[in-house]
Amino acid sequence: MTLNEMHNPTPTTTLDEGESMSPRTTIWLWVTAPIAVLMAIAAGVGLFIEDLYRDPPSLVAQAIGQDVVTLVVALPALVIGAILAIRGSIRGRLVWLGVLGYVLYTYLTYAFAIRFNPMFLVYLALLGCSLYALIGGLATTDFEALKARFTQRTPVKVVSVFLAVVAVLFYLVWLSEALPAVLAGGVPQSVVADGTPTNVVHVVDMALLLPGMLLTAIWLWRKRAIGYVLAGALLTLLALLKLAIVAMAVLEMSLPVAAFFGILSAISLGMLVWYLRELKE
Repeated sequence: MTLNEMHNPTPTTTLDEGESMSPRTTIWLWVTAPIAVLMAIAAGVGLFIEDLYRDPPSLVAQAIGQDVVTLVVALPALVIGAILAIRGSIRGRLVWLGVLGYVLYTYLTYAFAIRFNPMFLVYLALLGCSLYALIGGLATTDFEALKARFTQRTPVKVVSVFLAVVAVLFYLVWLSEALPAVLAGGVPQSVVADGTPTNVVHVVDMALLLPGMLLTAIWLWRKRAIGYVLAGALLTLLALLKLAIVAMAVLEMSLPVAAFFGILSAISLGMLVWYLRELKE
């Protein structure tokens, strides 16, 4: 390799050539098949087998609401996104990455918050498969080539601000419960109600998801290539997660919460559509 090649590397696979032509890229997309089967089993059993969840009522409602969204919305979105990505669609790839993030988030919480049940090994399989498929999918995505496909009309600033505002909002909400308990030497009410050692959602959000959203907002604002990819995936993830919270709130008969998160999910979906519209296939 010459010094000129080192400073100006030529990627072996670009989006112009079609991602469907690269085995290195599509191998991770094919992992969608076992993930889809496992999702159908986990969510289907959760919905149709009585007494699977031996948890407090609040956790049972959360799990059933999550299962509804997983089976009815996330599963079809994952399969359709993967099929479109295999055919070379960049939009399909971004949606696929976002749904993988949803699956990872969902079954990370199931693995640590839901009491042991016959689906435990399925939860672990989903957690592992979605994690490595997401890592592999990101590792084989040409960030610079993908960024070049976005037009000048892409709502970079709007999406950046939206991601940052949502992240800060949830930090404030979760800290308003966790911080007073820490200072008082007590336990947050949600932990007491769920009967768990800690609130897994607080852990996953404040340690992983929300920092990722803030970093993505910064990278997108600065027009870094990685920000363009992660923003599309995170908007998909947010739309699904907030829709799942709507289902949970409806089951718990908490209509104001359902209305708030319904609006937030709709905004996330609208942002995603607006964002992907400015992507040239």
